Amino acid sequence: MDIFAHGFWGGITFGRKKFFGLAMLFGVLPDVSAFGPFFIIRLVDRTLQFGKPNLAEIPQWIFTSYNISHSLFTAVILYAIIRYFNKTLSYTFLAYPLHILCDIFTHSKSFFPTPFLFPVSDLKVDGISWADPTFMIINYSAIFTAYAIYFIVNARKKKV
Repeated sequence: MDIFAHGFWGGITFGRKKFFGLAMLFGVLPDVSAFGPFFIIRLVDRTLQFGKPNLAEIPQWIFTSYNISHSLFTAVILYAIIRYFNKTLSYTFLAYPLHILCDIFTHSKSFFPTPFLFPVSDLKVDGISWADPTFMIINYSAIFTAYAIYFIVNARKKKV
């Protein structure tokens, strides 16, 4: 999925009123940690281009970072650390593995398939590309519906 959708799903699924923004952040963290440094480097040296990049132009360390950040093993380790220090935040952190679970089925093998079992296995699913227009319409319609339901339910609670 695209980074914005991950944030929206993380927020609506695991964000409580107090931690909504943090759930959104945890929802985008696997992509931000993998691609963020490269994005900043490209921004600073003025070589940033929008659109689908050529895989041959992406440094190997990005692929390594992606493998680590998109592994369920990494998510479990981070969850255990956060849970040890703050049980309340550990629930919100579940937006991070939700990102990985969504990516398993929304990335094709041709462009950054999700290495969800890294480093134990190189198994990857050939999912539908999140950039497919039909998928994008369905995904954002579902996001809109989820938020609409959330706001309607909360508005009714306030009236009572």
